[in-house]
Amino acid sequence: MAECNVCGEDSNMPYTCNYCGRVHCKKHKLPENHNCPNIAETNTLGPELRREYQTVPSSSMSKLRDKRIWIAVAAILMGFLTVLLLL
Repeated sequence: MAECNVCGEDSNMPYTCNYCGRVHCKKHKLPENHNCPNIAETNTLGPELRREYQTVPSSSMSKLRDKRIWIAVAAILMGFLTVLLLL
């Protein structure tokens, strides 16, 4: 068990802040809930990681979506042609 740095509550599942290294209970685990001195770092980390680890550029996603639409249209047309040939 560990004691929360903010409220002093003993916790079976303590959380250690990745930014300040202090131990907190479930209620104070988020940096904004324990007045983390390094909270400025938490506000910029998300967008940087999203840019750095973005696997497919949005323009490629648009092209991929267009290809999928054409494949779906082709499959529907093939289905209609098959039905017409069977009649």
